[in-house]
Amino acid sequence: MFKKLHKLLPALLLFIQSTSYPQEKEKEITVSAASSLTDVLKELGPAFKQKTGVKAVFNFGSSGSLYQQIEKGAPVDVFISADRDFVDRGINTEVLESSTKTILLKNTLVLIQPKDGGFKIKKLEDLQLPEIKKIAIGNPSSVPAGKYTEEVLTKNNMNISLKEKFIPAENVRQVLDYVGREEVEAGFVYLTDAAIAESKVRVALTLSGHKPIVYPGIVVTGTKNPEEAKTFLEFLKKSPESKETFLKYKFILP
Repeated sequence: MFKKLHKLLPALLLFIQSTSYPQEKEKEITVSAASSLTDVLKELGPAFKQKTGVKAVFNFGSSGSLYQQIEKGAPVDVFISADRDFVDRGINTEVLESSTKTILLKNTLVLIQPKDGGFKIKKLEDLQLPEIKKIAIGNPSSVPAGKYTEEVLTKNNMNISLKEKFIPAENVRQVLDYVGREEVEAGFVYLTDAAIAESKVRVALTLSGHKPIVYPGIVVTGTKNPEEAKTFLEFLKKSPESKETFLKYKFILP
């Protein structure tokens, strides 16, 4: 009897210690990032945790929608936008910490079509042809890719003439999905989006005539994890792991 108790005593003491002194909760930061960063940040998250012990929890969406959430008080530590405007707005209203702003990446705007689609677009003006009935585009008011697209089409005097063909999307990944499922004849996304779905879509045109596509990263004002948030941006900006992974996904380093 006593021998059995003697053997059980260490396990019993360990159980009492674990219930009396709960382990410290894993350190986390919340990162709201543009949809086009979904795959690359999901891959980099574990590398960041391994290096720092901090887990990055991601919230992906259109830059405009994410900014509105932050503006309304969503508990976010880091914001990574697909354009400067939402970040600059946040700095002006002191929602975002201006001293932490850093340009992480650049990208390229492209027109894509279904991989095995019929009519092949050779120039931008082909979008006006009757063969092209539906064109997926991100909502320009909240989706930076849609705003860049609007700039290109306006410059070429095509924005108004194509409006009846537009199928609005909440973010670039929805545009990519519409094209990949052949629900539309064409769509505007980033080169990085097209690259991850090359089995379903093809790049018809590489576009120009818009503002530079940049991704600023910034710490949200009032975060409870300021040092961890800054460390995450530093990791994305300077670590060899990040640079290698960004290039693999066809992003352009600044």
